[in-house]
Amino acid sequence: MKKLFALGIGAIGVLLATTLIVFAIMHTRYFTPSVQWLTQQLWPDQLTFSQLEYHYPNHFTLHEVTLKTESQPANFEQVDIWFNKTLLNDNKLVIDSLLLDGANFAQGLPSTPLLQHIQINQIAVHNIDFSQNGLIARGVNLQIKNPVWSQSTPYLPFGQIQLSADQFYWRGEAFNQVLVDADYKPKNSTVYGTSFKWRGSDFSGQGEQFDTQWSLVNTTISHLNLTPDLEPISQQIWEAVSNYVTHINSLDILNSQISWAGIEMENLAASIENLDLTHSIWQQSGGYLSLNADSITWREQQLIEPSFKLDLSQNSISVSDFASEVLQGDIQLSGTMTPDSVHLKRLNIQGVKWFAETQNDIAWLPKQWPQLADLTIDHLELNNIQFIQLVNKPFWQFSGLTAEGKQTRLIRNHQWGLWNGELTISANSASIGELISTQGVIEMHSTDGQWQLERAFIPLEKGYIDATANWDFTQPSSPWSLTAHADGLPVPFINYFYSLPIELDGITEVDFHATGMAGDYSMLAHSLSGELNASVREGTMALEEHHPTTVQPFEVDHIKVTADRGRLNLNPTPIKSHGLQANLVAKLDLVDPKSGRFDLNITQGCEHIRYDLLNNQITDQSCEEDKQP
Repeated sequence: MKKLFALGIGAIGVLLATTLIVFAIMHTRYFTPSVQWLTQQLWPDQLTFSQLEYHYPNHFTLHEVTLKTESQPANFEQVDIWFNKTLLNDNKLVIDSLLLDGANFAQGLPSTPLLQHIQINQIAVHNIDFSQNGLIARGVNLQIKNPVWSQSTPYLPFGQIQLSADQFYWRGEAFNQVLVDADYKPKNSTVYGTSFKWRGSDFSGQGEQFDTQWSLVNTTISHLNLTPDLEPISQQIWEAVSNYVTHINSLDILNSQISWAGIEMENLAASIENLDLTHSIWQQSGGYLSLNADSITWREQQLIEPSFKLDLSQNSISVSDFASEVLQGDIQLSGTMTPDSVHLKRLNIQGVKWFAETQNDIAWLPKQWPQLADLTIDHLELNNIQFIQLVNKPFWQFSGLTAEGKQTRLIRNHQWGLWNGELTISANSASIGELISTQGVIEMHSTDGQWQLERAFIPLEKGYIDATANWDFTQPSSPWSLTAHADGLPVPFINYFYSLPIELDGITEVDFHATGMAGDYSMLAHSLSGELNASVREGTMALEEHHPTTVQPFEVDHIKVTADRGRLNLNPTPIKSHGLQANLVAKLDLVDPKSGRFDLNITQGCEHIRYDLLNNQITDQSCEEDKQP
């Protein structure tokens, strides 16, 4: 027993002596070469260093470290290692913490198999610069808890990541002061917080990964300035980001100037929630967008202080509180839109002034309006609107235009018309060419497609126009009737709709009543029936065939045109004029209008002139021709 006790005492003594020797060596100049020799035995040519320091109890510092990698050596100014109390686990060296400090990987990031054979509970890099696949980084600091390497992540292992960098440089763009706090996993990773600066703008937010796609959470972009020259690089960045980010949980854009796809937005503030970027705006489920800005400009037209809110659902967009100043006036609306219909609860337009003096003034108008199947406005109100068009003849203008509509349905089954509701339109002044009106009013209503023009009263400079009408939109044949009386209607007004081979002027009085079917032209050509009675006073005609051109006064007491199922007839009607004989005659079948005739015949002395008003031609039979045998 004494021998066994003595042997135990001796073994403890040897162990203590060995420990004292090892600790003694650690604090002598022999420690570094001893460990260098041991490292070469364990990992030949894999790890070299110039100096090794020990800090009680488990901290080692290596200086000027070189790790062998598959491509090129990885050099670090300093490496700090904190060993675990359990030095080995599952044949792997266990390290509590590893810090790699000071390195520049200009030729690409290294991938070393040595780290994959060591169990590291926490790894950190400090003050690292690198270039990898077009990405350049400066001043990178990275800390990863419980890193896990895999073949798919040879450079950045999975784990709980905290990263900061002075700058990332990609595709010619610098992203500065980058911060990331994330839990990086093969699937369902989470970014607890990230922020960076790009071209003076600030980005911050969070993110959640579902399988391989990402959703932005509580993300904020402020002071973004996308000028037109930045659109190409912005498009490249967006295409790269959209490969990974497919959903927006919540995104706020603040104090930003954005030029995108021809639209310029000044001092934009927008909020986006629950938006699926893989689907169109019509395929969302519970999405939300609100926006306001100092101005939005599109095709040289500017919205001043626009604001609105959108609620997005499957095939439906609800618009609330849209308001903007445009064309010196104000627009307010709210309602619901689908891909082929619009239902507005209210539309209020006040004080808008539209002037078109050049082609550029009308170039912003859409060349093709949306093909709506249905348009309904519950409450329509237009106040003091002005439209002036001086680009194409006939010039026209409406000033002081006012309209009020209730429960108006303006499009049904892609067809325009007042299908339902009441509509009243008035204008302080209106003109088309030389036809000028003041204080005109039009009143109409419709019930289930039965449209009725209750009153159209248009005062003229020397008279008025008064009309009533009805139209059945519901039947394929679209039967209609129109009764109108006009007094003081200028004759040149006809030239805006039909070109005449003779210049006529004067004042007309017209009584007109007609019925027909407007389903298509064939129906109209076979159904138009009615009667037109007219007279012309203070008339003049310019006889351009005379040299020089002479202006001849004339009057017509009674013009009577009858229509019977598309066949129009005007018996020879004399024209009163001193020094000439003239008459009007017409016979026309709308089924074959080219074979008809509508002539003005003038005889003055021995000269006979036939004006073909239908084909815009003139036939002149001179006096010399009459003398020939």
